[in-house]
Amino acid sequence: MHRSTRQFLSIRTVLAAVVGVALLLSTAAIAGAETPDQLREKRKQIQAEEAAAAASADIAAADAADVQAALDAMQQDVDAQAASVEAARRGLEQAQQANSKAQAKIARLRAQSRAASIRMQDQAVEAYVNFQGPSSGLAMLGEDPWKQARETALVEFATDSNLDALDELRGIQAELEVQNKAAEDAQAEAQRKADELEFHLASLADARDRQATILDKANERLDEKLAELAALRDVDAQLANDIRNEEQRIADAIAARNSPTSGSYVIPDDLKVDLTTVRGIRVNVIIADQLEGLLAAMAAEGYTLGGGGYRSPQRQISLRRQHCGTSEYAIWRMPASRCRPPTAPPGKSAHEKGLAIDFTYNGRALRSRRSDIYKTLARLAPKFGFKNLPSEPWHWSVNGT
Repeated sequence: MHRSTRQFLSIRTVLAAVVGVALLLSTAAIAGAETPDQLREKRKQIQAEEAAAAASADIAAADAADVQAALDAMQQDVDAQAASVEAARRGLEQAQQANSKAQAKIARLRAQSRAASIRMQDQAVEAYVNFQGPSSGLAMLGEDPWKQARETALVEFATDSNLDALDELRGIQAELEVQNKAAEDAQAEAQRKADELEFHLASLADARDRQATILDKANERLDEKLAELAALRDVDAQLANDIRNEEQRIADAIAARNSPTSGSYVIPDDLKVDLTTVRGIRVNVIIADQLEGLLAAMAAEGYTLGGGGYRSPQRQISLRRQHCGTSEYAIWRMPASRCRPPTAPPGKSAHEKGLAIDFTYNGRALRSRRSDIYKTLARLAPKFGFKNLPSEPWHWSVNGT
């Protein structure tokens, strides 16, 4: 084919690709669809918000843990109040029991006092009634022998057989006074214990209410943050799905337009190296659409590829020195297969025209043909006109070199 014809076809191919991409983007704009880059930017914002929400949730969880620690410390106060309540309750019961015992003893003493008084009265009457009259000796004591006799009988009653009964009665009355005082004290103590119990019960209820309020607020805050985080994660997942769908749509459109069987591109030997950057990979503009489609298709499959594309002649010479040797023969004429790794001589590498890419995944070259990512790339790449160099799993170009 004539050189000018080849150049014309190349230019026509580039123009067709540019027009195709413009039509594709304008169609997406008319339909109101967002581009993958716009979706990725929106997802970055959502992920930033998600990270902030996760940090906030962590803080809320930490706050809840701190609150729980504070509540655990507060529990000591609750336990102390509960112990005080129990002590006050036992004190009240003891005071009430003491009062009951005192009242029972008072009742017994009163009964004993009444019985003793009745016995003394009976004995006095009996002593008086059983008196037989004045003796001659008593009659000599005064003009009124009966008065003298009564006084004598009363003296005998007070100083003789009834003296023990009188002492008993006096003892009972003294004990009764003691028990009355004990009953009064017990009643006062019971009232004091009752008031104390009421106070401690109120303090215990207040402490428990404060516990519940603080914990409820902490849990409520944590629940709000977790709900916010869950919502952001849902949005993130939806955006990720939208990105995959949009990239797949773009990949399908580019693949259909740039099928390797359609003859839609031609690579002249003296092709001008006009470079552009596609998702961080520097390549010739003539394969930019194909590369964009392949990268979009791989991203839709879950693999975000990186890599190196264009390589200057100086860089190619430097690589030959590293991989092949430093002699003139090693640099310029040694077969690529004898280099480790294989490296094309300067001027013969597709990288120098920006037509080849050494793909990487997570920063590492694709070295195994048995990996799932290589199998996926091998399945998709031909749709976009890329072929693999058999000796290098990572090396893909539009002409297989």
